[in-house]
Amino acid sequence: MAPTRRRRPTGRRPRTRRVPAIDRHGPVRSCVGCRRRRPWSELLRVTCDEVDGRRVVAVGGPSRGRGAWLCAGSARDGARRAAPGCLDAALARGRFERAWRTALDDDDRGAIRAALGGDEHTDRSRRR
Repeated sequence: MAPTRRRRPTGRRPRTRRVPAIDRHGPVRSCVGCRRRRPWSELLRVTCDEVDGRRVVAVGGPSRGRGAWLCAGSARDGARRAAPGCLDAALARGRFERAWRTALDDDDRGAIRAALGGDEHTDRSRRR
């Protein structure tokens, strides 16, 4: 059996996972729908809080409760709306339940859709 040769170090550093080219100087969050990382200024924060025994869904701004982040869609009227694909994916895969650590029923999902301007989009899980 021949002796094994030991490789000499080349002086190169090991490869590390590169972070996407985004603004690394500000806070970065992940969209619960598409799981893409973006600066927080490009996302919408959706919160769920219990007030007087009922759930209240709030979009944007400082609000109490657990938060979930969604990609902001383009609205011509200046309203804060979520990207339709991200909203559909988050609702279909149960990402709001996981982020908020609570169970949601159909009324809660409808309130989320109404708050995020997704009334015209249908949920993929309900299509036949």
